[in-house]
Amino acid sequence: MNNIWKSFVLIILLMGCASALDTSSVALRPGEAMAEKLFNNGIGQPWVGGNPPSDGASYSMYSQYFSMHSGSAPQKHIEAPKKSDIKNKIPTTVYFSYQMQAMPYTQYQTYATYTGGNSLWILGSSSWSQYAKVPQGSSLSLMATSSAGGNGNLYEINPDGKLYKNAFYFYPGYNQIDFYADTIGQHILLFVIGGQVSNSIVIDVTNYYPTSNPQPVTTYPPTQTPPTQYPYTQNQYTQTLPPATTPSTTYGDTPVTIVSQGMRGYQVFLDGTLIGTEGTGGDPLDGRFSFSVVGNQNHAVRVFDGQFNYPKTMFFTKGVQKIINVEPGTAVYI
Repeated sequence: MNNIWKSFVLIILLMGCASALDTSSVALRPGEAMAEKLFNNGIGQPWVGGNPPSDGASYSMYSQYFSMHSGSAPQKHIEAPKKSDIKNKIPTTVYFSYQMQAMPYTQYQTYATYTGGNSLWILGSSSWSQYAKVPQGSSLSLMATSSAGGNGNLYEINPDGKLYKNAFYFYPGYNQIDFYADTIGQHILLFVIGGQVSNSIVIDVTNYYPTSNPQPVTTYPPTQTPPTQYPYTQNQYTQTLPPATTPSTTYGDTPVTIVSQGMRGYQVFLDGTLIGTEGTGGDPLDGRFSFSVVGNQNHAVRVFDGQFNYPKTMFFTKGVQKIINVEPGTAVYI
């Protein structure tokens, strides 16, 4: 009876529910409003309509989940599932929802074996995720798992809130689905086989910005004393993202120093790129980390302590030393 009800709901949605968004959800993105409707009818997950990562979060944080095309663009937005073998693609970690809540893959395997059903993931080089921010024109690989397989439907809510259905055959086990990020905005996807609904994934497609090559300058020692007020709440800074692995050199005309009394060995990201780890590469393990940026503009600075992120986008006056204070479980302040 439950499966019949779910199928009935999907038919109704395809007949026009996509255009009849609830006026009480005007604060949501169109895709989020549709996802909320699906969840209210027993399809998908409640987190889909939650708060996405800060606009200051760069897609480079998610570089392991996408690749850019050097030639012509793919002809299809979504390709049909291909049978896949993950023996050489086993991730170390899986990340759930917008919050990128981490779980070791070995622990997830036990959970998935117990619950069964269908699941959908975004494939990365070392992890699987239910969320990614990617540039327009990039390609991703999705992984759909199904114990039974069979004929099913892959549903996509596109950025303008419309619901699309793709009828596919899913192989028992693992299915790789190629996705081309052709339209800017939020894409929400899930699939259904035999009345069994998978989890949802979210792909935020943003503008593509090619990297540039600025000239290096010298980093200076700190000269200012930090204030003692915390203008932001802890809840704004508890998002866990997959850390990058290779640090990048920073260039600029404005010195910056991060100071922490309680954190050691933290990673520092500038505009979405890992620039170093405190206490490594000749940097003393003293809670301080210095670098430089291009002045008279905004930059997104993020500190990752191995469990939580502490991000903040701020303006840097050219040539003026900036002190950024970060303490565990609190907030970033200047």
